Amino acid sequence: NPSTRYYQELERNITRLFLQIYQQDFLGLLNIKFRPGSVAVESTVIFRKNAVNEEFVKSQLTQRKEDATRYNLVISEVSAREVQVTSSTAQSGVPGWGIALLVLVCVLVLLAIVYYIALAMCQCRRKSYGHLDIFPTRDTYHPMSEYPTYHTHGRYVPPGSTRRSPYEEVSTGNGGGSLSYTNPAVAVTSANL
Repeated sequence: NPSTRYYQELERNITRLFLQIYQQDFLGLLNIKFRPGSVAVESTVIFRKNAVNEEFVKSQLTQRKEDATRYNLVISEVSAREVQVTSSTAQSGVPGWGIALLVLVCVLVLLAIVYYIALAMCQCRRKSYGHLDIFPTRDTYHPMSEYPTYHTHGRYVPPGSTRRSPYEEVSTGNGGGSLSYTNPAVAVTSANL
């Protein structure tokens, strides 16, 4: 059972023994298997490329049996064979069509988010203004269609203003207003006619 303390200690001792025997050429263990009913060990040992061969591995283990006793291990029979390990970086975990599908889904999700944001903005504008008003009347800008086409004598009066220009006010009688003017030459000639 790999979770027991005895198993973990045995695995640690075997790893230390391989490290002591093979030193810089030893890279690690892939797996350690213990056969049921005995203490026979089957393991996959990783070495540097072209550093060792099968015969070297067998001879080193049989020659260093005394080192195994320090780790409470007994080496009785050694067999070794070379296995080519394929690189995990050469094979991708996801096929090309899977990556393309993932990119397509991400693009569709992004478009859906943009659509929902635009929809929410339109709904908020409708609730606050009642309709989409491109030229709101509260601004300082007024479209030219609100102004009469021709003004002869007048001042600027903004659209919607209730106050009239003083030049447009009608005075009562001739000269009764504060802004009226009487030309005496014209008044005399018109009376003589």
